[in-house]
Amino acid sequence: MNAMPAIIWIIGVVSALAVCAVTIARSHYRDGEGLKVRPVSWAVIGAHFVTLVLVALPYPIYLQHREEIGAHAHALYEKLGWPSAIVAIGVIMLELFLMYMQARRAMLAQEAKRTARQQVEAADGDATDDGVHSADGDRDTDTADKDDDGWPSTLV
Repeated sequence: MNAMPAIIWIIGVVSALAVCAVTIARSHYRDGEGLKVRPVSWAVIGAHFVTLVLVALPYPIYLQHREEIGAHAHALYEKLGWPSAIVAIGVIMLELFLMYMQARRAMLAQEAKRTARQQVEAADGDATDDGVHSADGDRDTDTADKDDDGWPSTLV
């Protein structure tokens, strides 16, 4: 029981850093493919909540079992309590920041794709106007996802 809070905390921090790595990789910062950025997946959001629980759980476990923990481990936990809490809060905030940045880049990428598609459609419409319009005068009112990437659109 002496090492249980520390083991859970370490697993939580490593998991949080893995979530950060996934969001960085999916944000395409280094490869310059900003138009391929997808919104944050539900799996990553779920992993964020799991890491939140994993880094918070050791503190109540320690408080509940502090009488059963040896003197050396007790002194170590007392000494590292606040620094470990600061690190835990830091990695959770880093996860949130990176997920926000990925979502923002995905939104901008989707807007850029939509703008480019509208410009191409406008150029095609000017060149070959076939006179087919919808009832309200728009050329295309279909809101289906027309991306060629096979992912469903998340912005409406």
